[in-house]
Amino acid sequence: MAPVTVAQRFGLKPEELNALTVLSGLEGYRGAGSMDPAAVAASTLQRRLSGKWGGRDIRNIATAPGQFSSILDRGINMSQLGDPAFGASVLGGQSEFNRIQSMINDPENLRPQMAKVGESFRALSAGPKPGDYIPVPGKSNFYFNQNPSIVKQGLAALGPSAPQAPPSVGS
Repeated sequence: MAPVTVAQRFGLKPEELNALTVLSGLEGYRGAGSMDPAAVAASTLQRRLSGKWGGRDIRNIATAPGQFSSILDRGINMSQLGDPAFGASVLGGQSEFNRIQSMINDPENLRPQMAKVGESFRALSAGPKPGDYIPVPGKSNFYFNQNPSIVKQGLAALGPSAPQAPPSVGS
């Protein structure tokens, strides 16, 4: 039985998953080992849960005025966001699009990010407040405040962590 994906848990349409992939890949720092795109995805899903910042469709949230500069500054529209071929072209190729989509569609990757970030967004230029979460200090261009109610909803939607295999015992 295949694991349940983030798209399934949040009821995302394919074009919303594509939009979340593009947004997360453009907004998040993608350096080696970075989970920044997962933090962007977690924040975006929290915005979806709240219904603020453009409503409940990921494409509306991504293109809402004053939200994600990586989308707005490029003039990316809702149709482009939903198109996987466009996504692959702006993320540097199909393999990078697939890598980001796999990362953000895995509840195990989003759960720790969801627990750290909240729905409230301030631009980096405003300066962080004490206790703000910055996924990759000096490289991320976003950060968050905590909203416990939305975080709780997001974690519930992601479901429980996969059980850890017991450590193997040497003979």
